[in-house]
Amino acid sequence: MNLKEALKELNRLKKENEAQAVMIFKLNAQLNEALAANQSLVQKHQIERIKTFTPKAERLDAVMINETEHVIKKNKTKGIRQVRKKNFEGFDFEKHVTDVRYEKPDETNCSTCGKDLIKASSKIRYLVEAVPASLKVTKIIKESCKCLDCNKQDNRLYYPVSTSLFPGSLMSHSFAAYIAYHKYELGIPFHHLSRHIKEVLNLDMSKQNLANAMAKLSNIIKPVYEAMKKDLLNNTAGVIHADETTLVVSKKPDADIDRKYSYVYVYQSSYYDKQVSIYDFHETRSIGQTAKWLENYEGVIVCDDYKGYTKLSKENPKIKLQRCWAHVRRRFMDIVKALKADERKNSYAHKILELIKELFYFESIYKREERTPSEIVDLRNKDQQPILDKLEDLLFNHTYKPNSAIEGAVNYAKNIWSDLNTYLSNGYVEISNNIAERAVRPFVINRKVFMTSGSYDGARYTTVLFSMIRTAIINNINVSKYLEYVLDNIKDTPINELLPYSDKLPESLKNI
Repeated sequence: MNLKEALKELNRLKKENEAQAVMIFKLNAQLNEALAANQSLVQKHQIERIKTFTPKAERLDAVMINETEHVIKKNKTKGIRQVRKKNFEGFDFEKHVTDVRYEKPDETNCSTCGKDLIKASSKIRYLVEAVPASLKVTKIIKESCKCLDCNKQDNRLYYPVSTSLFPGSLMSHSFAAYIAYHKYELGIPFHHLSRHIKEVLNLDMSKQNLANAMAKLSNIIKPVYEAMKKDLLNNTAGVIHADETTLVVSKKPDADIDRKYSYVYVYQSSYYDKQVSIYDFHETRSIGQTAKWLENYEGVIVCDDYKGYTKLSKENPKIKLQRCWAHVRRRFMDIVKALKADERKNSYAHKILELIKELFYFESIYKREERTPSEIVDLRNKDQQPILDKLEDLLFNHTYKPNSAIEGAVNYAKNIWSDLNTYLSNGYVEISNNIAERAVRPFVINRKVFMTSGSYDGARYTTVLFSMIRTAIINNINVSKYLEYVLDNIKDTPINELLPYSDKLPESLKNI
């Protein structure tokens, strides 16, 4: 193949890949629009759902979002021996058993003489399992076996191998998934969930028990979370949407006692890629810590005017920024709305706003016509460059009243002007950050209910679980079934096959 033929083949493959990218974008956009419509209903009814777990006399405010709170040990009284109670020692498990399961060793013959093994002893434990819309208690009888002849010499016993990730606990995989779903998707506070379990099973499971289980779950599934972050860093389109929101942490170290806010950062893939949502908690807003995993990223970050991303792009020239035109539009829209009707049309704010609206209009046309990224670049330079030239003139070549609202809006746009134009040379880049803002919203909804986080550790566990759950949702995966499936298979299945967007996941995990 000569050079001319090689270039022709390369162009053919590029067009083929871009055609596939357009289809992926279209399907992801449609799914996200459907999810957004559903989310508005979720927002409307979420408080009503929480009320089913809440006493009528109790208000839904100032409740902690999490989670793994620090256990405060009581000082031991000198001379008095403290008797530690076993968890759930007053609960009659046998009364609630609905299923009995026997666990036996894999071996059936003695490894020494080959004779059949006989039962040596049995150990009972109880498991709480989640079934659709309810909970049940399963009795586990774990039998050990021995060889009648050889055991007299070697005292060897054969035990069944446990597959549970919560050994010795009443926590089953389905119960852990049940708690995570109700806590992080439905937004049920732990103390309300504890009360609900008490009503269903008469089982006193404290919010600390629930928190510890979620901390354990978070640690178990963290390899999946880390793989998701790696995939997002290496996404095909080379685009990440980023946003952040505040979070109050009530129990902070003494050194941070005066800190009012901590932050949850959200990093979201574009519609041209596998859908991934990463939530990442950090005590401060220092970009050196919050986005350390992005320091070697090569691609575009779509974001607001947060200066931390400017610092990140200066330290790594391979990072390009696309600031959000929707943020700019919003500032001028607020000014226009405040003007009297007869003042609007001739105002500079109105003129600037109309030009920005034209940018968004052309973007909608490209999407409607299902243009490829390469075609979008050509069309943007043809259609939108003249509009941007007019905007630049209005922003930079006119004087506005000092300290006025329009001067503030103009300065905002001027300060990020070069980063507002990155999209002209990259058809995979959106002109707004609506994708990330939409990803932030579910966390903000939960924060409105719970107000604060219990501890730094609790907030970190939350963001791992929230990432898994939200990524499952935007890939049309059933949250409870998915989490249980991951727990059942994480020991012996490659992590890449457990990702919420993996094509190796069973069809049964998908929502209908």
